[in-house]
Amino acid sequence: MEVFFIIRYKNKKRTIQILAFFLTILILLGVRLVFLQLYPTEKVVAQYENHQSEQISDSKYEILDTNGNSLMKYNNKYVLVIDSKPFSLNNYEETLKDLMALNFIMKGEDDKFNFTDIMKSNGKVYYKISEDTYKKINSLKDIKGIYTYVYSEVDRKKAWMVSSFLSKIESNEIENTLLWKIDKYVENNKLPMEEFYLDNKGIYSENKINISEENKNIKLTINKDFEEKVGEVLKKEEYEELDNVAVMIMEAENGKIRTMVQKDESEANLNLAIEGIGYEPGSIYKLITLGAALDKGVITLENTFSCNSQICAKNNCHGFLTVEEALVKSCNDVFGKVGNLVGYETLMEYSEKQGLFNRILNLQGDGINESKGVKPTIEAGMNNISIGQCFNVTPIQMLGAINTITNNGVYVKPYLIESILDKDNNIVEEFSSEGVKVYNQITTSLLKKSMKAVVERGTGKKAMVEGIDIGGKTGSATSGTNSGTHGWFVGYFNINKKYYTMIVFVPNIQSNKENGEELGGGSTAAPIFKDIVKKLAY
Repeated sequence: MEVFFIIRYKNKKRTIQILAFFLTILILLGVRLVFLQLYPTEKVVAQYENHQSEQISDSKYEILDTNGNSLMKYNNKYVLVIDSKPFSLNNYEETLKDLMALNFIMKGEDDKFNFTDIMKSNGKVYYKISEDTYKKINSLKDIKGIYTYVYSEVDRKKAWMVSSFLSKIESNEIENTLLWKIDKYVENNKLPMEEFYLDNKGIYSENKINISEENKNIKLTINKDFEEKVGEVLKKEEYEELDNVAVMIMEAENGKIRTMVQKDESEANLNLAIEGIGYEPGSIYKLITLGAALDKGVITLENTFSCNSQICAKNNCHGFLTVEEALVKSCNDVFGKVGNLVGYETLMEYSEKQGLFNRILNLQGDGINESKGVKPTIEAGMNNISIGQCFNVTPIQMLGAINTITNNGVYVKPYLIESILDKDNNIVEEFSSEGVKVYNQITTSLLKKSMKAVVERGTGKKAMVEGIDIGGKTGSATSGTNSGTHGWFVGYFNINKKYYTMIVFVPNIQSNKENGEELGGGSTAAPIFKDIVKKLAY
């Protein structure tokens, strides 16, 4: 009897365990069902709501200009989808005309296209089609189980357009760099989807774009209209022989970069000297030498020095010149002497205070490192350093430094990211650049006056635009590769009661003469500067 009760007890215990197991399974299935109803997967949603989802871009964020215009360039791919299950419901009496039209249209795309293979398939069949075919198929309204969409792929052929290099962010970006900071805002973004809904006739008659509520977009300081006008100038016939030209424009008072373009955007970015060491600035650096000398009070514009072709070419001896005339004629001898009065330490202090020898945008990464430039050593000699030789800078560095003059002696670091936006373009976070006082007001006024004289009667005459408040400085430097001369022009201009600073850089000028004149910044970069100002102003 005791054995019987033990066996009965064990059977009862096993039964309870089995019931408990099945009860647990039922509870888990119930929880899973509730979870899927509250948080369904795309597959479940598609089945439950009779709809399909398609990814419509490879970019999970937009890059906009300062006015909200898209800067992204896309290659559009057109796709036809035939969903075999609802497609099999087509009644040939009702849709024969449209089915015949679809067959005819698709035979033009793919001569192997046939309905038999589609009916044998299980699920969706995708066809890449032309834009013309896309439009034709969209006019067929009564066919069950088909829909079309456009897939937008970011065009990165012009790899060094701003929108191109900012659109490709890796998950392992270097901490605190430009791309790393952008990634922190967009890392939770989701790719855009398009949803297609079946009606009660089995036709995909409704669709909508689905952008995640959490998505963020990037608004730049770039002005798309400015960039397009600069691009038109660079395409002019008179600049056809120039292989490449880099142009940057910034708004003087706040540091916002309004334009950063180059003639050939497939080459590594010249404005940032990507993966390089930068370029000798030549005579545009004389503005920094002059600024330091005036600000420290070691000279005045009226002080006179002699040029005996110690540094200047033997056939270009200037004789006695005031400091202002030395800038107007870009005399190397005089500026060598001015630089020696300033001294190495002081000149480097003024240079570094205005962004030289440091990354401005802090763009770093595999193959995209912005150059810091190369700081000169004292051994290079003040005669060389004072006239922009024996060291390297980048155009963006020199843009910011000379903008200090335009901005009444206050340096503002050029910057590119204006704000982060939500998916509805509301501002999430704004950015700005703080100013640092470099020159006093008197120094700034004298520098502007001298730059104006350069354009009116000096080496920068080809940059002159009548009716515009304008000033600047030319520069020419050896390329260091025996492949020509680098031409520079940097200056300020005022349009619509607002001051801007622009730099034009022409690398590796191949020709030696133009009507007997040596080609350099005054004959290449200065005319481009002039044409751009005219294009923006009128």
